[in-house]
Amino acid sequence: MTRPSRIKTEVKGEVLEIIFDHPPANAFDQQASRDLDAALTRLNDDPALRVGIVTATGDRMFSAGWDLKAVAAGDDGEDFGPHGFMGLNRHDMLKPVICAINGLAVGGGFEFALNCQIVLAAPHVEFALPELARGFIPEAGGLWRAHRKLPGNIASDLLLTGRRMGAEEAKHYGFVNRIVPRDELMTVAHEIAAQIITGAPLAVAALLEATREVEMLPDQAAFEKILGGLPARDRMRASEDFSEGPRAFAEKRAPRWKGK
Repeated sequence: MTRPSRIKTEVKGEVLEIIFDHPPANAFDQQASRDLDAALTRLNDDPALRVGIVTATGDRMFSAGWDLKAVAAGDDGEDFGPHGFMGLNRHDMLKPVICAINGLAVGGGFEFALNCQIVLAAPHVEFALPELARGFIPEAGGLWRAHRKLPGNIASDLLLTGRRMGAEEAKHYGFVNRIVPRDELMTVAHEIAAQIITGAPLAVAALLEATREVEMLPDQAAFEKILGGLPARDRMRASEDFSEGPRAFAEKRAPRWKGK
């Protein structure tokens, strides 16, 4: 018997809302991970969708990450989907994802937020990577992404001790973009999405691609990488939209993006 999906999706204009819906912890077993990956693929592949917003039901938990109760009950396989646990091993996303965190983000929940472009958090939110106390390490990206998005010594502190980091501390270090009242999270997320959508879709895709490809390179190598050719950037440069932007500016009107 097929159980209901633990991932809900809803299209609102050009935005795809992806909602974790497996209370009380919104934990991820193999099927839930595959369902989340499928939702991300839908966002990435559908030209009518421009931005993803990921959140969860309730106000206590965003996600506890790996469903250890399911593992203890025998769900100990590794079939998490083509892009790994919670889709965290995918390197093809060309649509931005806003993470609207409504509660505790632990383990994979924190790792997922670390992989998003913009992070909003309710005031009571806390983040933690407690994997060492469970006998393993945060190898779904948290191990290195924490060091990229937080000061190195703070990342090491979180990883080694498993302590919780509150929303204010996370914002202080630049990981959280904004702290937003719980009941305003989705409103603010949609406002940010609307701002993103004013940009040319192919330019947004090129920006995400270029950032991913050059973020760890020195300047000279970054220029060489971009000028040497990147698929999304090349599509942007050859598109009608590449001429539409300057034309609209000169004519003092809003651009009419075609995505081609």
